[in-house]
Amino acid sequence: MATENYRIVRCPHCSNEFEAKFWSVVRGDIDIDLKELILNGEFNLLMCPHCEKIFKYEENFIYLDPSAEILAFVMPDYYEMREDLVEKLKEDYLSIKGHLSAEKKLNFEPYYLFGVEQLVKLLKNDTDIQEETDVIEFICFEKKLKTKKINKIKAREKDLPFILPYSESLKKGDLLELLNEIYSGNKRLKRIKNLMEEIESIEDEIDFLDED
Repeated sequence: MATENYRIVRCPHCSNEFEAKFWSVVRGDIDIDLKELILNGEFNLLMCPHCEKIFKYEENFIYLDPSAEILAFVMPDYYEMREDLVEKLKEDYLSIKGHLSAEKKLNFEPYYLFGVEQLVKLLKNDTDIQEETDVIEFICFEKKLKTKKINKIKAREKDLPFILPYSESLKKGDLLELLNEIYSGNKRLKRIKNLMEEIESIEDEIDFLDED
């Protein structure tokens, strides 16, 4: 569940101070309302109780969604110029990484984002990937194909779908033949094309699949 805290802020319009509530941790898989506020650009908005004007106020927070393999440290955009603060945050994470991996199964690397807009971009891109993945899953169902999960962090990095379709063999030639067949039937599946190009470039074993 989300974790909240409070701090005193000064209104940039009337200069009065007031206590405001902030969210220090947001669980994207549980706190659906807060996730919607993030996506709608309303997460960092405050309303001054004195002048009733609305303004943007950024605070650090952690966005966590284990099912989507997202652990993001979201910082105000001006932190991008403070390399010392970012390095300190990375060191703090490394010090607790083993504990998190053991207790929460967070065995994936975090994102360090500057401004909530970068988180919005990541989440919207995930929605786009998932929509294309859903189409691919339907095609696989119709053709009675099997699928393997692609590591989501690597899928985002390489702009791939979240699954790899296959028939019986995971050999490079067989995969390319099958993916070309799928792509030929639906040229809008751009990530199938990306997947073909990625597999074509592989010399050894496929390194972007999740463990079964």
